[in-house]
Amino acid sequence: MDDIRKTTISFSGVLTREEFDEALAAIGWFRRLRWLFFVASALMMTLSLRLAVEGGPINAGQLMLALVYGVLGLCLPPLLAGRMFRADQATGEKQALIDDAGFVVSRGSEELVRGPWKAMYRYYERERVYVATGRLGWKAVLMIVPKRLLTPTSETELVGVLTKAPFRRSKNRHEPAR
Repeated sequence: MDDIRKTTISFSGVLTREEFDEALAAIGWFRRLRWLFFVASALMMTLSLRLAVEGGPINAGQLMLALVYGVLGLCLPPLLAGRMFRADQATGEKQALIDDAGFVVSRGSEELVRGPWKAMYRYYERERVYVATGRLGWKAVLMIVPKRLLTPTSETELVGVLTKAPFRRSKNRHEPAR
């Protein structure tokens, strides 16, 4: 027999910087970006110094490019994360409605994002947040649910919705042990 009661969770609020950083750390987008820059930097440095080992001149252009890639690898991810957080804060307080079909994030009467669970492909549970990632067309979607905004009942219902959803739970090694 079908469960007549449908799960609906609604809450409103804003993210803190710590919650936002924890969500970004969980998904690892910037960690992979940083490694991409470091690998490119090492490759450029190797190519520029290869000729010097054989007795030829050092390619200063490639060496400078390696230095630029290294600096970008260090500076770009935190700058992008800060910009993303400020853009999120500029929209103000948001309301979220999560049910068995998906989620809707709105501000006042304006709907910002509507995402069905079939468009989401992974979720993470961290100490302070639940995070779901997916794609809506060409856009990458990041749904962050702060645990502090949930009541114990709604948190239990949210976990139930997330386990019934068609995406998989992350087995991220950076996830805290339970």
